[in-house]
Amino acid sequence: MKRFYPVLLLLLGGLFMALSNGKFLLAPAAWLFPVLLLFAVKDMRLRTAWFWLTLVTAVGNQISFHDMLPSLSIPLFEYVPALAGAMYAWPFVLQHLVYRRTNSFVATLIFPATYALLDYMNVYFNPYGTFGLLGYSQHDFLPIVQVASVLGVTGITFLITWTASVVYWLSFNHTTSKKRTVALMTVAVLTLIVTWGGVRVVTNTASETIPVSGIHTIDRTDAEVLDIYSLHTKDMGDFLQKTEDRMDELIDLTVAEAKAGAKMIHHSEGAIVMDETQKALYLERLSDVAQEWNIHIVTVPYVFTAEGSPNENVLYIIDPRGDIALEHYKYGGNMIEQTVEGDKSIQYVDTEYGRISGIICWDKDFPTIVDQVGQKQIDTLFIPSADWEEISPYHTIVGHFRGVENGANVVTQTVNGMSTITDYTGQTLAKMDHFTTDQWVMRGHVPTTGTNTLYSVWGKYVAGCIILILVLTLLYIYVIPNRKGGSTKEF
Repeated sequence: MKRFYPVLLLLLGGLFMALSNGKFLLAPAAWLFPVLLLFAVKDMRLRTAWFWLTLVTAVGNQISFHDMLPSLSIPLFEYVPALAGAMYAWPFVLQHLVYRRTNSFVATLIFPATYALLDYMNVYFNPYGTFGLLGYSQHDFLPIVQVASVLGVTGITFLITWTASVVYWLSFNHTTSKKRTVALMTVAVLTLIVTWGGVRVVTNTASETIPVSGIHTIDRTDAEVLDIYSLHTKDMGDFLQKTEDRMDELIDLTVAEAKAGAKMIHHSEGAIVMDETQKALYLERLSDVAQEWNIHIVTVPYVFTAEGSPNENVLYIIDPRGDIALEHYKYGGNMIEQTVEGDKSIQYVDTEYGRISGIICWDKDFPTIVDQVGQKQIDTLFIPSADWEEISPYHTIVGHFRGVENGANVVTQTVNGMSTITDYTGQTLAKMDHFTTDQWVMRGHVPTTGTNTLYSVWGKYVAGCIILILVLTLLYIYVIPNRKGGSTKEF
């Protein structure tokens, strides 16, 4: 029966890997699958281990993200998750290789460092954003989520994988006292982190909040909604009439929420489509509403421009004086959407309710840009979004982590997805699921103040620190023993 144990462990590891990411995001699965896969290949030859790990991680990641990617005319694009997943076989392979050299405790750093660096490659080099980061799996485990306020979401990845590596190390032939010491230290560190995270969550009691409403009026799967994009080229008269009707509906709902007491009103991405000739009047009408009701309005018109020019997907914040206080062009996903690309600068508006800002949907998938939110001490970040059923609520959760990293409260209004209000610890204060209601208005209260985070101070250096950890560990294992004529078998 022993010969079937590796197969069983590989199957279970692949299953839990699939459940840890994408559409599932089960927190316990993320802690289990690395342990299972490390033990599965413990006694395998290197090439055999690499083959099976590559297959399992590719299949696991493909299952996680099945049907979640947008439909693009790029050959085999739907199998990108499998390709990305296969890369995550390498941390397991490298850990397997290093333990042929030594079973020193220092070797436990190889697996988490290489796994976290792959996540950082996703952060820095993936043109589609940070899909697939292991740390996102912990979104419901708020005490662990707080690690992101110190080290970013990839710091959570490092914590999970180092824990797995330590559990694996305990299986080697060490003395009982050494194992007991390491086990107790590991439990103590995890307990300390969870306790600190829990305290951070429960002690976040905002002294002041304001009522906020999020609005969208359409369903992107509705044939009539989809037809409006082609109407712009086929029948301009009909296009103008239908978009004006939608403007009236959206503005009427905005007024209704203002009457109900909302101080900030937030339209989703894609809530309104218009021709460039209509934009000035639309903004003027919203300015009048903002002045009359003394409110802030966040709106995101999709604007068809003159032929030959890229269309606009642009966010405006209109203040109570009726002025356009902020203009932000979407920068995420422009290679696909072919709209005007933003300058990747996060602007802000100082209000009586704190410092506020806004980005659009896909923008939130690029933390190296969103990190400006923490650096500029923004209190509340609005993220108007447009998703589809298969990617919800995953894509909304990504925005929650940007808030935790940067100490900002986050308001996300999502057409065809999950709308939420979260505070800077990631606690959900209000939510609305597009698919369980036909009244697409989210109401809630958002705190007026955010907080400073350590990640905002040193987050950009964390990747470099992990590279340094990896280099020093490899030097300790492979170079120093050779110079001393010894080995690194000891603790």
